[in-house]
Amino acid sequence: MFEKKLRLVDLYDFYGKMLTDKQNETMDLYCNMDLSLGEISENLSISRQAVHDTIKRTDKALEKLEAQLGLYERFVSRQNDFNEILKLVEAFKEDHNEKHIDQIARIATKQVE
Repeated sequence: MFEKKLRLVDLYDFYGKMLTDKQNETMDLYCNMDLSLGEISENLSISRQAVHDTIKRTDKALEKLEAQLGLYERFVSRQNDFNEILKLVEAFKEDHNEKHIDQIARIATKQVE
């Protein structure tokens, strides 16, 4: 449940500008302000069910955008590669083994392709 919300927050960060005003307002309160469905319904003067439905529809829309564009997946992949490169640089500093340079080059080359 928590991981699903974190993914929703990340997808909203990437694709939020592509949502309708209503979706954007609801998701801002849900993701950024961390309000409950009841609190959002009070703020927007709509039913709790309407908030729930909006979040569910928006989640599907964000997942569809990610499936089409893949920006979040690429970002996560690059972050992982960057962290791996940092570890390899630290390892090279310690033992000056050339294998670390080769591994860094392999990761960097993967990003260029």
